[in-house]
This record gives sequence, structure tokens and C-alpha cells, in this order.
Amino acid sequence: MRKDEIRKDLQQNPPFGTIFHPELANHIRFVGATSGSTGLPTFQGWGALEMDYFQEAQARYLWTFAEVKPTKVYANYLNMSGFYSWGPPVVETAMWRCGATVIAGGGETYFSWKNRHNLIFKLWKVDVFATTPWLHRLVGEEAKIEGWETPFKVLLLHGGAAAENTKKKLFKVHPNAELAISVWGTTDGHMAIEVPSLEGQLVVWEDMEIFDIVDPKTDEPVSGGERGELIATLLNHFTMPLIRYSLGDYVKNDFLTDPDPKYGITHMRFAEPIPGRVEWMFFVKGKLLLPIYVEDAVNEIPDTTGMFNIFIYDNSMDKLKIRIETRREQVNSTYDKQAREILASRIGINPDDVEIEWVKPGNTIWTGYKLQVFVDQRKKK
Repeated sequence: MRKDEIRKDLQQNPPFGTIFHPELANHIRFVGATSGSTGLPTFQGWGALEMDYFQEAQARYLWTFAEVKPTKVYANYLNMSGFYSWGPPVVETAMWRCGATVIAGGGETYFSWKNRHNLIFKLWKVDVFATTPWLHRLVGEEAKIEGWETPFKVLLLHGGAAAENTKKKLFKVHPNAELAISVWGTTDGHMAIEVPSLEGQLVVWEDMEIFDIVDPKTDEPVSGGERGELIATLLNHFTMPLIRYSLGDYVKNDFLTDPDPKYGITHMRFAEPIPGRVEWMFFVKGKLLLPIYVEDAVNEIPDTTGMFNIFIYDNSMDKLKIRIETRREQVNSTYDKQAREILASRIGINPDDVEIEWVKPGNTIWTGYKLQVFVDQRKKK
């Protein structure tokens, strides 16, 4: 089952479609929904038992990995404006299950209330900060410009795979940070969490979900070590069961099951990071790329903020067209050439096949608290 099938069902049978269990409809405790960036939000209904399992899964990594416990301050800067399962329900988890002091910040309001949010960070001495890798970077850069240090000890990186160089930059702009943990998840409740000290290895709670990896063209299982599309079954979703549901992520069929040395966890772990979705794959001169590969290269270019937008104008492109923020007042041909060479060498294309639009900080495209690294222009043609 794929998202386009669910969306079609929702359109024909609103609001939850025919997959929703009708007898349980009157017992929903929380209504979740995707952002609707593709045109129609995908709604989920959560019953009390489903929410209990979801919050249990959240509490495992918050308590064990991030040390979200009594006397600690946890700030959630994901989406608090409604419908988002990783917003209010995770805030409740940190409060009631973990016993921490909790700030429901709402990353979608950071740009409009920047001064207020920065004041909160300073006054409340936030220990654990949860948001996207890009907002993490932006907050840290803002603090450096204003002449203060962020207090965060643990950075929880939600909403997109964090490139290796992105993490390095985060530790530079957040000098008090000791840990940066990638948190992969979906609004439906799937999740995989990076185990501290095991770089890029995300653990899956096997008592709550089952993963398969298939060839997106044939839907047949891929062999060990091959890449394919991630398919998942949530074991504790009864109101709206999602069985063998495509999450759209492009991953390697390689998992580790030996106990990790620090916690002794035996649930399976991805052997390498989840690089992105199948729909985010693009080709430049026949080279298969994903935004995370480009992001790693962007962070090597001097005087950039790390913010960028890739413009996808065709299924197979002759040039990589990218917008990048720079702090330089003037961009000369030498700087542009250096940047194109860095990008080209890191992703395996020719510098002449890279076209950069340079913009000042704050002029890349965001949706709420998420940087739009993949801007699909093909639909506009």
C-alpha cells in the first residue's frame, strides 16, 4: 500500500477513507495528519491504546538516549499548531512519562517570534532541544551572531537525515552540545532512533513494527546489501491499520542485531543512515543523487549557512541547479568556481554541470520549521 492509494481513498471516502475501522471511530483520542504539501493531507485517527504504545516508544529513546528525566528541560520545536503526532503527544510523553520540564515551542513559529524563542532558550537553560537539523543550525548561527551560547546538551535531529558534515557544523554552533541524535519517524508512528556512540545506526523497536525492503519497480524483496523501498507494518495500530505500507524511504537492506556496547539493546539497527525518500531521488547527467549527498558538500563551502534548495526541473537533468545562502557581500567568479568544484567532486559530476544561485542568509525556501531541500518544479511545466 502506498500513499497515493490512501490519498485516493481519502478523497472518495473522507475523512479517513475505508481503511479506518468504523466501530472505533467514536473512540478517537487524537487526530493526526500529514502536512498536505502534495495537495491533500493524510489523516490518522489515534485511539487511547495506540497513543499509549506510541508514547511508550518515544519515552524509550527520550529517557535512555537523551536523558530526558526529572530536573532536565526538554524543548520540542517540531509542529505544535495541530494534527502533528510528534508535537503535542511527544510533549506529553516528556512531561508525564519522563518527568521533565517541557517547553512546547513550536518550530513553525520560530521565524515570527525569533527574539522570544531565543530568550526562552537563554532563560530556561534548555538541556535537550528537538527540531530539524536545519533549524538547529539556524538557531546556533543566530546565537553566535548575537554573542551568546546555546545551552543545549543534547540535539535531537528530526524531520530529515542529517548529513555527516551537518552534524560537525552543529557542534561548532552549539558549543555545549555533547550529543546529536538522528530521529527518523513518520506521522503514522513509525520510528528509528540513532543509538549514541553508534554513528548512523538507527534502532527499530521490533515489538512495535516490522520492516521489509522491496524493489520499488517490482515490489519484490531485495537481497541482503541491496537498496530498495522501505515497507512497514505497525503492530499496534488498530483504529487505522497500516499493513505493508510504503514509507517511501530509500534504504539499504543491511541490519545489525548484536547488542550495542553501551545499552545492550538487541533490537535490529540499520547498518547505515536512512538517506531519504525514493521520491527525492534525482539524476544529473545520469548520476543518481539524493539531497543528503548535496548537503554534505554544501557544508564544505566556505562562508555558507548550510541552507540550500535543489530545483528539480526534469526527471533527468543536465545541470544541478541549486540555491545556496552565503554570508559574503559579493560573490566573485573565483568563489563561485571553488563552490562548484567542491560540489562536483563530492557528488561525482563535472563542475560545469553545477549552476548556483547565490542568496543572502534567510532567502532560501522553508515550510514552517523545515528547509525545502527538494523543490520539485516538474509539475509546473
